[in-house]
Formats: sequence, C-alpha cells, structure tokens
Amino acid sequence: MPESTTVKPPYCLKQAEEFTLDQGIEIEGELPDKVKSYEGVYYNYFSIGMDAQVAYGFHRLRDEKPYLASGPIANKIIYSGYSCTQGWFFTPCTSDPGLRGLRNILRMHIKRVSSSEWEQVAIPKSVRAIVALNLHSYGSGRNPWGKPKPEYLEKKGFVEADVADGRLEIFGLKQGWHASFVMVDLITAKHIAQAAAIRLELRGGGWKNAYLQMDGEPWKQPLSKDFSTFVEIKRGPFQSLVVDGS
Repeated sequence: MPESTTVKPPYCLKQAEEFTLDQGIEIEGELPDKVKSYEGVYYNYFSIGMDAQVAYGFHRLRDEKPYLASGPIANKIIYSGYSCTQGWFFTPCTSDPGLRGLRNILRMHIKRVSSSEWEQVAIPKSVRAIVALNLHSYGSGRNPWGKPKPEYLEKKGFVEADVADGRLEIFGLKQGWHASFVMVDLITAKHIAQAAAIRLELRGGGWKNAYLQMDGEPWKQPLSKDFSTFVEIKRGPFQSLVVDGS
C-alpha cells in the first residue's frame, strides 16, 4: 500500500523492511514510489469483509469501554448489535444492493497446487465476506467448508479438504442470515476455490475502508482510488501460513 496510508495493524502483523510483489498478474495503473509493507502468520483463517468489520467494531468497543464486554452473554449481545447496525443482517433499504458485495473493491487471484501461474477467480456478486481457511476451524471451531459429497467435488473441480494437502479452502458468506445458517450446520458456505497461494487486490472508490482479520485479530484497512493494496497469502514452513500485506 502507499507509504502515506495510515493503518493500525493488529499484533499479528509487523512492518517489513522491504516488499517484493510476485509477478505474473497485470496490475492496474502504476505502483507508488514508496510502499508500506507488513507481514505475519495465521494458523486457522484469514477473512475480509463484513465478519471482520463486526469483529473490528467489537474489539474497538472493548478497548474503549472494557466494562461493557464483561462476559460471554454481554459479548454476544454486543456482537449482535454490531451485526445489525453495520448491515450484516439488516442493510438499509436506501443502500444500493449492487454496492454491498466485495467484488466492488476486490480482485482475487490464486495459484493452484503444482502450478506456478496466477489465475483470476470471480467473486460472486452476493458475497460480503471471504474466508481463506487453513485448519478448517472458524467461528468457535466450526467448519463452514463442510464435507461435500464426492460427486459435488468432482463437478466443481475440488478435492476433499485435508490440512496436510497444501491447499487453502476459500469460501464466501453472503449476509448475516446466510452466515448464521452456516454456523449451525444447516447449510454450507459458498465454495469459491481451493488454492496453494492467494493474492487479493483492494482498490477504493465508493468504499474508503476495508476490514480484514487474521485468527480473530481485525484491523481497518484504508483504501485508495489511485493505488491498490495487495495481500498475498502463501504456505510457510511448519504447515503455517505467511501473509504479506502491502
């Protein structure tokens, strides 16, 4: 991201001294002369979108008014409140439905296992949160990817999820109601892709900020309409993941 961009990263991200963008993808516009780069590690999941925005709002309130988040019940009430007011469940009728989805600010490329080529993956219009799952544990131990049937996997070009196969499961959540049904195992999440590496390109315009989180540590990422912010996710040693966000 441009060096002038102000961001308050979570503890899981540390500023890196230099950043080299892996080539192979056409970048819109020019890169700024100076960039600011962060790197970190996550083990369970990385997400971007409404779920991270709710988590960010909750963490911010807890830091400013810790007496409100005094126990599990209070935490759930606060989370529910943020979900509603920020549009995860109830989006104002005056809001343009076409502007709610992540694809308005996000382009996603992936590298498949045993491939060195980047491939762009379309983001469904309805998706408002995207999660890259490593250990198949999200939201208090749930597995939103589920266990699809073999015929479904074959049709979609997927394989059965395995934490040791070098793949990340990428899925989408449409809105709060969809996420709620996913979390109680009534339905599965929106399956998007399986990948060995992921690159996200964020570009502002109608949106001034994006919200991201790694293993429950959220942050607000300012967006620019002139320059892109890149996030690269790749496998690191010891079956962990290294996230390089620039």
